[in-house]
Amino acid sequence: MVILITGASHTGKTLLAQRLMERYRYPVLSLDLLKMGLIRSGQTELTPEDDELLVPYLWGIAREMVKTAIENGQNLIVEGRYIPFDWQENFEPAYLDESR
Repeated sequence: MVILITGASHTGKTLLAQRLMERYRYPVLSLDLLKMGLIRSGQTELTPEDDELLVPYLWGIAREMVKTAIENGQNLIVEGRYIPFDWQENFEPAYLDESR
């Protein structure tokens, strides 16, 4: 199962992901941590203030990680405000099938 947690800043996304991880033992991918790792390592010239550019950049990476987790039958929690609200449009219906 893959769980996506998105929303505005400072609404408890990270806390919810932490609680779910503790309960279900699913790994967590924090898009804030991914963002800062890419920025600090020089893998991107984007800055923490480039929110509008960070959404497609980070979601492009996370989306493909989610697809891979689904294809491999792996559990994953992804949290961050960089998940677009129309995220479902990025997946074919087979990826959204809850019976998998």
